[in-house]
Amino acid sequence: MDKKIPLFYALKDYINKKRPAFHMPGHHRGKGIYKLLKDEWGENIFLYDITEVEGLDYLHKPEGVIKEAQELAAKAFGSDYTFFLINGSTVGNLVMLSSTLKSKDKVILQRNSHRSVIGGLAVFDLEPIYIQSEIHKYSGIPSGIKPEDYEDKLKNNSVKVSLITSPNYFGMCENIEEILKIGRKYDQTMLLDEAHGVHFPFNSKLPLTGIKIGYDMIVQSAHKTLPALTQTSFLHIKGNRVDMDKVFDALTYLESSSPSYLFMVSLDVVRYQMESEGEKIWNEIIDLSNYLREEVNKIDGFYCFGKEILNDEVYDLDLTKITINTKKIGLTGFEVEEILNKKYNIEIELSDSYNILIFLTPGITKEEIDKLIITLKDISIKYKKRPIEEEVIIPEIPKMAVTPKEAYINEKEIIELKDAKGRISGKVISAYPPGLPIVVPGEEISENILNYIYDLKEKKANLQGFIDVECNYIKVLK
Repeated sequence: MDKKIPLFYALKDYINKKRPAFHMPGHHRGKGIYKLLKDEWGENIFLYDITEVEGLDYLHKPEGVIKEAQELAAKAFGSDYTFFLINGSTVGNLVMLSSTLKSKDKVILQRNSHRSVIGGLAVFDLEPIYIQSEIHKYSGIPSGIKPEDYEDKLKNNSVKVSLITSPNYFGMCENIEEILKIGRKYDQTMLLDEAHGVHFPFNSKLPLTGIKIGYDMIVQSAHKTLPALTQTSFLHIKGNRVDMDKVFDALTYLESSSPSYLFMVSLDVVRYQMESEGEKIWNEIIDLSNYLREEVNKIDGFYCFGKEILNDEVYDLDLTKITINTKKIGLTGFEVEEILNKKYNIEIELSDSYNILIFLTPGITKEEIDKLIITLKDISIKYKKRPIEEEVIIPEIPKMAVTPKEAYINEKEIIELKDAKGRISGKVISAYPPGLPIVVPGEEISENILNYIYDLKEKKANLQGFIDVECNYIKVLK
């Protein structure tokens, strides 16, 4: 067992030595922790929160048990190299960009890429070539890009790297195999933000992982769907297109120099758990997901989509993500979430104007699911109103006036929204739904964009990126 979970047992063996400690962290193996916290959390967790000591290796120069643990992870996931990430998938996306691109390079990416990717454009001085996501009309969710739209961008731009995001938050998957084939046709280095698909390699009923089909770099968030600690992720490398020296340098520059052993042990253990029990665990969760979906669709006013939505844009669906549409009950997703929280003491993953999102992950019980079903039935009886008929409009992609880097470093000022026509945005402004940026730093705010924002305000959409709660003030370049 020691060799199967090497980092966990190495740390446990070290703790059992009970050596006098004259080193970090400052809580002195929990002895200095305030009693209130120690009483609540217990003592063991602080023993495992340790620094780089004899026999425990170092994440940024792994030669012992961390190296062994990462190699076991690579074998389990089917990659050539796997790295433990202790700063989340955010750092994984930054590493992918910085190790494959140079300053001023262009990169193809989806308009609904994670904000860490948008940040990476600014920090590394990259020029984005955006592909607009299709919108699933009824739910208002950005469902993905068409392979032919991707090829059009490649035909018309000189670019060497593409970053694809799949699955999305709601479990909608793109045709990553076809997209990869197109990318290779144009000699692309292919990066994949698969943050929400870390569980895919461990059950044949789940969608295909980009690791298996040969993306060059793949980021996955362990903490999103696996029983791992928050902030833990994996970075996988396949093939020989990526300069590994640049990857090592990027990890050293961008990750903490004091990596948490709690996080790394969590990754080591969850890898073993999935390797040994993953098929069974996810079979049970998929069965519970199918049960919940079927029961929700019996409730007046709620609709939970399944694989009937599959088309060119939604190529596959992660059935463990349960999206419940609220339009027919006449309530926004925000309103349903608030009712669940305040009236029924139930917490969900997120809501938007038309949907609530439920995650089913290891540890979920049928009793919890039955409570949710009973609650939704009660909401249907007590709160149902006139159905919402509107559909989401896709915003146009604005003109990029300056690069994200220039927008990031140049001075900014706060102005009223009504005065923003022709100005250059200093922040990402987005709306949910559909979850796409309306403008990103460096883009010009046109009259059409302003009208689109005012229309969203009138519909009481969830707008982000404004300075004030009323969404009347924004930050622009001076």
